[in-house]
Amino acid sequence: MTYDAVSAYTVLLGDGVGPTTVSVHGSAVDAWAALATALEVVPSPRRRFTLRSPMAVVPNRGLSQDEVHEAAETWRRVDPERRFWQVTSHRLQVTVPAINTGPIVSRSA
Repeated sequence: MTYDAVSAYTVLLGDGVGPTTVSVHGSAVDAWAALATALEVVPSPRRRFTLRSPMAVVPNRGLSQDEVHEAAETWRRVDPERRFWQVTSHRLQVTVPAINTGPIVSRSA
């Protein structure tokens, strides 16, 4: 058996009243976009957008990760005793079976 690692990102969102929402994403951009969507964050129409790096921008929203973070903190501060959110990165080790490690022998019937 050999091992490889994959990245995964989880988004945790809860308000202490309903069930906690947990979602798993394959990239940081997808995770931040999911948080923006869950909080219904949209950019201000008067704002000018500047791109710092491709990974810092939430797709289809025109928001940076910092702006989503700021919006999530504003949402949490409304009821800090009950509301919570978190975006976490994970490195998952997965087992990959070794295939055809030896020579293939052809046999005739």
